[in-house]
Amino acid sequence: MGAYILALMFLAGGAVFTSLGYSALVSTRKKRATWVAVEGTVVDFAERRGGEVGKGRSQTLYAPVYKYTFDGQLYSATSRVASSVPSHQVGDAVTLLVNPVKPADSEVSGGGAALTYGIMAAGLLCLAVAALVAWLTYTGQMTFE
Repeated sequence: MGAYILALMFLAGGAVFTSLGYSALVSTRKKRATWVAVEGTVVDFAERRGGEVGKGRSQTLYAPVYKYTFDGQLYSATSRVASSVPSHQVGDAVTLLVNPVKPADSEVSGGGAALTYGIMAAGLLCLAVAALVAWLTYTGQMTFE
């Protein structure tokens, strides 16, 4: 019985991660098809507090702040993605995707693709482990006492 519970846990985790990754992938593809690519410039970094790094200290993360022009109007936005080592330098050009209906909505083009595929891969791996555990339990090659 315990092996089936283990298989169900991997199945549930795999389903969640796979669906989250797939949803992000579909959203990104929709934005690429309907949003407009513009050039922006990194002008600053917003500092954020990250997870614990030990002894009650939190890590400082840096999110690029960029400016861009759309339909003759200047916009400024802060990336939702932050890292412990700045991903750009002030003055770097970045390609942004801008929502033509609401130009204040923008994101760095191509950002997060590796994370999206990583989440999907983790989900698919969990689904494969669930299938393997279920098969080994069903054939009697795996038991929990």
